[in-house]
Amino acid sequence: MTKKVGLIGIGYIGTTIIQAIIEGKIENAEIQAVYDIDKEKVEKIKEEYPSIRIMSSITDFHDCSIIIECAIQEVVTQIFDVIVKSEKYFIPMSIGAFITFPDLYSKYQNLNEKQRSKILLPSGAIGGFDCIDTIKLVGIKNARIQTRKPNRSFRNNKFIESNNIKLSENSSVVLFEGNAKLATTYFPRSINVAARLALSTLGPEKTSVEIIADPSISRNIHTIEIESEVGKYNFIFENNPSPANPKTSWLAALSAIYTIKGI
Repeated sequence: MTKKVGLIGIGYIGTTIIQAIIEGKIENAEIQAVYDIDKEKVEKIKEEYPSIRIMSSITDFHDCSIIIECAIQEVVTQIFDVIVKSEKYFIPMSIGAFITFPDLYSKYQNLNEKQRSKILLPSGAIGGFDCIDTIKLVGIKNARIQTRKPNRSFRNNKFIESNNIKLSENSSVVLFEGNAKLATTYFPRSINVAARLALSTLGPEKTSVEIIADPSISRNIHTIEIESEVGKYNFIFENNPSPANPKTSWLAALSAIYTIKGI
């Protein structure tokens, strides 16, 4: 059976998915329809791939079997109810939405087993979730993630600007220390990893997050610490940023492709 993919958002991750499917890297898959508010991006898709349908709205995915969100957190909230009712597969890349918006988090937590099986959370820029899920059988005491990124990843961030935080060209600067709920609220485009970890461990308010701007690095570095009666575990991911968007790890786009392949 052909996987008919509907894509919302055709930035770096979206175009990477399109290319992977067009090049046959995902078996039995085709891009059925796309949507983006950027009309220039839409026109480019129409020119390059005339067989792809352009959605009239973000919920115009009636002819798709898999919906992938590669836009912003608000889009997840706007389409979630329609997705659940349609019983289509849903791959949200803006995972932070599930803990930034309390109503959405509640809806996600209250899904039944069948509904939950259709919401596929990609691992994004981190991993180790097979181990984490195994540890959960006994229980997790503490879950923490430190994200360290180059200064350029935090340009035009409202939290940094409103708190008058000055980035240094000579030394690292701690931008945030707190829980995953606040982290994804203040850094909605660059800390989906915190949301992904929170949803798999202690939840948004008990998962600890530290965000650091480091001018000495060129990679996005995520360090996860898990404590349990089973043991203590550390995972370190040093990801090259995507060629087109320094706020996004290359691995994040690949995780979306891997998730589609697994359906």
